[in-house]
Amino acid sequence: MNKIILIIISSCLCLTSVKAQTLTKEAMNNFASYTQKPEISTLQKAKKNIDDAYKTKKDSLNYRINLIRGLIYSSLAYADSSRKISYDKDPIDEALFALDKLKNPKQNYEHESEINFIRKQLSNAWLTKARQASNSLNYTDAFNAYLWVDSLSTDKYLAKHNLAVLSEKLGHNDRAIQYYKYLISDNNRSLPDYYLALSNLYEQTRNSNNALTVIEQGRKAFPGNKDLLFKQINTYADNGAYEMVSTLVEDALEFSPENLDLIYLAGFSFEMIGKTKKAEEYYKKIISVEQNNYEGNYALGLLYLNSYLKSSNKDKSLLNNSRKYLIQAGEINPNAINVLKSLSILYNITGNTIELQRIKNKLSQITIN
Repeated sequence: MNKIILIIISSCLCLTSVKAQTLTKEAMNNFASYTQKPEISTLQKAKKNIDDAYKTKKDSLNYRINLIRGLIYSSLAYADSSRKISYDKDPIDEALFALDKLKNPKQNYEHESEINFIRKQLSNAWLTKARQASNSLNYTDAFNAYLWVDSLSTDKYLAKHNLAVLSEKLGHNDRAIQYYKYLISDNNRSLPDYYLALSNLYEQTRNSNNALTVIEQGRKAFPGNKDLLFKQINTYADNGAYEMVSTLVEDALEFSPENLDLIYLAGFSFEMIGKTKKAEEYYKKIISVEQNNYEGNYALGLLYLNSYLKSSNKDKSLLNNSRKYLIQAGEINPNAINVLKSLSILYNITGNTIELQRIKNKLSQITIN
């Protein structure tokens, strides 16, 4: 009797096995048809076949069944991004579960192309979700989706780009720094914007040395880039490195020859390093571009006044020039305290007591008001 039962059970198992093999074969055939002619109805048939073959715990451990499920569900995850088909579980989750079951190294090696296909389809599916979240301004969901894209992709550069940008938007500065460091490490695909963004992040985290180092690296990688050049100049100026500014400012003026702020910075930098003739040249250039420019006239007047004070021969022409431009600056901005103070020094030197008293009175009025 027991022998008969064993025979019946064995027969049932064989029938089940044969049925499962038939279903997996049909699933694979339908999937192959889908890859030749991508119609979602064919993929649905493949899904039904593999679902019917996936019933027992033994089925869930079967390498071939899991491989086919991974192929089918990863394709559904991407092709049916709007989820028009009804699922018990999301196809992304089903595909990831199947992929996780593929643990046999020998079989994985033999089916490397199929596994890569599954990973690529899943990556595309997550990329679709990431873009949808970004378009909805849901940056947290977009970030999490791009993390999946990053983990599944062979080429991670696009994912790292988006993770860097989203990290900035979400205020994750330390994380953004790591992503941008990765992006600039690829000399063939790095962009000037990556260096600028990374430098700005270092500034936000109060790491001025790294901010400057990154910009210097960016200038070496993109020597003709205007934005990196201007950023380098501004960074040097912020750190008081006027010698460095003076070596770069003329290159910057080739991009923007009538940029008054840049011309002023050039004059000021040369003045700070003691090259007064070059400073004079640039301050005069400001006035040639805009005659009634307050900064240009005041800077030039003050330059002549300081040159007189520092000189040993006390050239009177310096005082005359100083008076000319300081008076012009005062006419442009009559209540500018810096101009009035400079004029008071000048009139004190020249002994012009009437003008000196007038300036003192005006300073008093401005102070009271």
